[in-house]
Amino acid sequence: MRTTRALVTALTVGALTLLTAPGADARGAEPAAAAPLSVTAPAVVAPAAVPAPDGFLYAWEHPHAGGFHCKWNANNGNWAGCRNKVSDVWNNGFPGRAEDVRLFYGLNWSGSWVCLHQGHSLPDLGLSGLRFFSPGAGKGQLVNDNVSSHDWVDAC
Repeated sequence: MRTTRALVTALTVGALTLLTAPGADARGAEPAAAAPLSVTAPAVVAPAAVPAPDGFLYAWEHPHAGGFHCKWNANNGNWAGCRNKVSDVWNNGFPGRAEDVRLFYGLNWSGSWVCLHQGHSLPDLGLSGLRFFSPGAGKGQLVNDNVSSHDWVDAC
């Protein structure tokens, strides 16, 4: 079940990433050049190099790794300088125990939350339209510019 859920989530996030990524960002992905249409040979695109996990959750003020940023390798109950200012998040945590991150609407892990699985990123939260979905304050609100805290969990 976890494998199926992870695969579905990965495909969804991958599709969002492809649809919303106009250029390169800190994750090392370069945009593929548009190949002219050809009847004789399909375009071949080399996969982008993905940085190795480093144990951090990254958050940027603007989409596609733009503007001010914060990073954490442990739980944080108050995002302080990044609180309610984030439009791009990336979970580059290590696989295994405490690999997923819950992003909370409120301070100190309160209110509604959404999950960001290990290795996944949302480079444009505004365009994604992602909303907090779990019970609590903030349920139904857009995640873009509304995250106050996070914790690392084994699965969410």
